Amino acid sequence: MGLLPTTVSSQKTTYRLMADSGSGSLTSSSATGSWLTRMSPRAFELLCIVMLGFGHLCIMTGCDSQAFILESVIHSIHEREPGRINSHAGYYGQATCYLAFVITCLVSPSFLYATSAKTTLFIASVCFTSFPLGFLYTNQYYYFFSAALNGVGFALYYTGNGGYLTSHSTRKTIESNVSISWAIGSSCMIVGAGIIALITYFTAGAGASSDAASLAMDIANATVNATENSTSQHFERRFSNTEIYLLFSVFAAISFIGNVTFLLMPSSDIDNCIESSKKIVAFRDGISLMYRAFRSPKMIILIPTFVLTGVHTSFWVSIYPTTLTFNSHLASMIYLPAIYSLGVGLGETIMGLLISFCSKRIKNFGMRPTMFIGCFLTCLYCALIVVSTPPTAPQAPTSEKPLWFQPTRTLVFIIALIGGMSDCCLCSVRSVICALAMPTRRDQAFSVSKFYQSIGTCVIFFISPFLNIYYYTIGIPILCVIASFCFFFETRRIKRMEKSLTNMELDQQQQRKKSSKYETLDEEF
Repeated sequence: MGLLPTTVSSQKTTYRLMADSGSGSLTSSSATGSWLTRMSPRAFELLCIVMLGFGHLCIMTGCDSQAFILESVIHSIHEREPGRINSHAGYYGQATCYLAFVITCLVSPSFLYATSAKTTLFIASVCFTSFPLGFLYTNQYYYFFSAALNGVGFALYYTGNGGYLTSHSTRKTIESNVSISWAIGSSCMIVGAGIIALITYFTAGAGASSDAASLAMDIANATVNATENSTSQHFERRFSNTEIYLLFSVFAAISFIGNVTFLLMPSSDIDNCIESSKKIVAFRDGISLMYRAFRSPKMIILIPTFVLTGVHTSFWVSIYPTTLTFNSHLASMIYLPAIYSLGVGLGETIMGLLISFCSKRIKNFGMRPTMFIGCFLTCLYCALIVVSTPPTAPQAPTSEKPLWFQPTRTLVFIIALIGGMSDCCLCSVRSVICALAMPTRRDQAFSVSKFYQSIGTCVIFFISPFLNIYYYTIGIPILCVIASFCFFFETRRIKRMEKSLTNMELDQQQQRKKSSKYETLDEEF
């Protein structure tokens, strides 16, 4: 059914570099001097994967980095101008984003069929760019509209990403390519950390040290009103207007670079790719395929795995980073968001490279072993958080004490590192299992996975103003156990299917050899 390649082309692959979706093609027959046509198939494959990862890095630098501080930024704006935006609009905006994500996932494969993976990625990147632009002048209506548009971009992006990966990967390289792309893309957190640290230094850090008389007050809260009594009260970390303008302007600019990257990506498939991008499927047929994918037992058994990815994403992307700024005891540590972003980015990158390295040497390392590592690290991540975070810190600014001890810069970095590594594992196994579980409906499988993932994220963000830290740190490990059992069951089925297909291939080869032998004997006699 297309899971394993049965033929190997002896011809050199002809590649096409398109400046945009409507431009002409440049083939090896007409332009033999093109540097693209002189590349080996694997080199061309890596070029496409690296460009995909770089585009991911650009659009996610703003998306992920701003998610770390979004609730705190919104709260700071609300404190200055209560009528402009709701104090919990950071959580509700992200819930709106993932609600739009859920709805768009139902039609995103059909959109992919109607256009192409490259076009889908470009349109998605434009949706991402619209969100940070709204913070140049915060307006509640545009904020929720752009949050919904961001959700549409998410759905289109991950569908296009899956389609581009499968049309530029073989069965042997899919695990490695997923990890390479994810590792490069996840460097966005490292870039975001540098941006946050630099802008914080020039707006909150440098400004706080310029006036010795107000040093303690500025460190505790860079924007607190002078009329408040700082000697008897702790203040959470707040963001000034200048800091917000600079942060989101830079995020929008980097996202624009991602727009250009997706526009210039090569669009032609490689030989023996898992699934060709050249599909002719009517929109109505695409909806029918999506409906059948939802009903498939292969997808139903993986629902806990997809929901785990969504719940875990909401926790590490926004909820835990918000506790760092809502904890008044950490108000003087103005660089914690940058430290956390750096740790997550390094964790994602290190684990992505590790999975890629091991996948080349250990068969199927990208499935069960990676899932086990991801769940173990997730449980460790939750354990460190529950003992060092005030219970009500996800909900509102607080002066409560944690269960055991206050987090330090080093501990926050370690937690972020572990969180990034665990997220990389869970997202990698999600991509691999979707590429293998439904060989004839991979685009639908990717969309189904993101549908359930976004439902988990959306629900968590809607109820997060009412949940303390214990709900997350106990619930997520329990979900890890359930998801692992379901995932292991499905991987066992895939192994049986691959073994059966391999045996069929061997039988066909033996039959061809016998047929060739008989033809030779017939010619001799």
